[in-house]
Parts: sequence; structure tokens; C-alpha cells
Amino acid sequence: MNFKFNKKPTIMKTINRLSAGTARTLMTLAFVHFLAALTQVYSQETKSVFGADAEIGFVWGIELKTSSIQHEPATQYGMFAGALFNHAVMVGAVGAANVTHPRVNYGYTGLMVQYTCKPANLVHMSVQVTLGSGSAKDYENEKSSMLDNFGNVTGAKFYFAEPGINGEINLGAKTRLVLGVGYRYVHGIDINSEHVARTHLTDSDLSGFNITAGVKFGLY
Repeated sequence: MNFKFNKKPTIMKTINRLSAGTARTLMTLAFVHFLAALTQVYSQETKSVFGADAEIGFVWGIELKTSSIQHEPATQYGMFAGALFNHAVMVGAVGAANVTHPRVNYGYTGLMVQYTCKPANLVHMSVQVTLGSGSAKDYENEKSSMLDNFGNVTGAKFYFAEPGINGEINLGAKTRLVLGVGYRYVHGIDINSEHVARTHLTDSDLSGFNITAGVKFGLY
């Protein structure tokens, strides 16, 4: 009797099983390697602008700014508040409104970034820049008192940028007297707006140098 053994299918099945097993093993090893690499990445120290050991506090203040609008003294009252990093860099919000100009009411809000050099010294300097938007509005009647129509500034819109430099005196560990000077650049006032039809207020009228006096308080 002639017996014929067809071993080819058996061999092919074996090879296929070995190939599948090898593929699964390689995929498993690759996945484990990927997880190890991913874990290593996330285990590294997170980098940041101020460093992992940065001290973060809070600072706020009040200020008066005096300038000139259409040859009339203009004083505004303002407040600011923000986060303080390493006792030197403040990022916060600021808002202000007119308290003295007799014919033009104005106000604004914005973002302030300030850097203080050697804040532990009794007398030191700080520099800042404020970016924001506001509006101006003519009074129907001349301002009769400091708080007359205070905050009623909805009118002709404008945008501004205001860099400044300050001298600061430490009155206490967390209180500073601030005296400074800045220059405000204003853009966007529509001179044909009905809100400034009486004074014909322009960008250049609201632009210019100003002198600041204020007090700054820290919580850190």
C-alpha cells in the first residue's frame, strides 16, 4: 500500500501560528516601550516662566492721574488689582473714570503688566504698560461736583496704550506709596459721534502725559 502524507498544510499552519505569535509579542513590546517613554515624559519637571518654586501673591491699589484735556486740568480716579509673581511681576486689571474735567466725561478698563525692580529696597522703581478700551461723553451741563455723573461715560469709543514709570516708597512690608509719569496713546474716537458733538473731542485731546499718585497694597 502506498501512503502519501501531505505535510505542507501542517507546516504552513505552524508557520502562521509562529508568525502571529511573534507579531503579538512585538506589538506588546512596542506598546510597553511606548508607555515607558510616555511615563518618562510626564515624570519630568514641568517648565514654566516663573519656575516651579515661584511665589504668587495678590496686589491691588488706588491712584489719581492728572493730565490735560483741551487745555483744562483732568483728573481721573482709578483702581487696579492682579496676581503678583515673585514680588516683582504683576498682571492684572485696571479701571478709571474722570472726576474733575468740567465738560468731558471719560473712563476706561484695561490690562496692566508691571515689573518692580528690587522691591525690598526702601525706594525702588517700577515700569508698566496698560492696554485697554474706553469711551468719552460730553456733559449736557458742566460738572458741578467731583462725583457728578461719575461713571456715566458710555459714548464715543476709543482704544489706548499707556506705558509708564514709577518711583515707589515702602511705607510698610505690604504697603507702597507710588509716584509716576506716563504717556497715553488714544485711537479710535469718532469726531462725528453725537456723544462728543459739543466738545468735538479727538484722539489727540485724550492723548498725552499724565502724572500718577497712588497707594499699592500687597497680599503675599
